[in-house]
Amino acid sequence: MKKNLIDFVCIVSLLILLSAETAYAYLDPGTGSYIIQVFIAMIFGALFAIKIFWTNVKLFFLSLFKRKDLQE
Repeated sequence: MKKNLIDFVCIVSLLILLSAETAYAYLDPGTGSYIIQVFIAMIFGALFAIKIFWTNVKLFFLSLFKRKDLQE
């Protein structure tokens, strides 16, 4: 029953997308600057995620190879 419903929704969605008419859309001059801002934010977000990941990896290996005599 659930698979039939999912198939039906997918087919109806596909038909709606295929029957779309031409959209005479207007791109504002600010659209380009917005796209650049999003691209820069993606770059800085990825760099921050890499930094956090690398810090976690570094701390894992530091704790793994920590000298035993410093713990006592």
